[in-house]
Amino acid sequence: MMKTDQAKKVIIKIDSEVQQENVKNTRRGLKTIQPTTDKENFSGRIIAKEGLKFSGSNEPKKPKPLLMHKETQTEKYITDIDDLTGEEAGLDYWKRLAEKRQECLDESFQEIEKLKGNIETLQEENKICKEMLDEARSLVEVLQEMMPDEEAAEDESTTTKKKDSETDSN
Repeated sequence: MMKTDQAKKVIIKIDSEVQQENVKNTRRGLKTIQPTTDKENFSGRIIAKEGLKFSGSNEPKKPKPLLMHKETQTEKYITDIDDLTGEEAGLDYWKRLAEKRQECLDESFQEIEKLKGNIETLQEENKICKEMLDEARSLVEVLQEMMPDEEAAEDESTTTKKKDSETDSN
């Protein structure tokens, strides 16, 4: 019997000398044993993230940001001590006061115009309702004039029915 334990050598022939030299000079790289996580050195067992289930979240809850309205002053205003403590007010004070009053007057004027329009529409509606009321009253009067004859007949029939029911119950 022949021994089959002998190793067989495989020889690859490369055509050019440059290619042969490259094959001799190339080194094998090391195999990756474990993938790194976020460029940190990590050792230990790899646990699949899919298999992990948390019963509760350990992460603190972030509060929602509060939205606030902020105003920015665009005009320059420098308060002097004289403006605050002086007996006479400065020109800037009167100017700002006049502007604020003008704004308030404009708002009041717009509100008054709006209310005037509302008053006019309500007066028209009131006039229409009064006309409808007068028509309804005149209709009621006409119907009442027609009804006395019919009411007298109905009153007699209802009184006779009441008397009959009283005599039957005795």
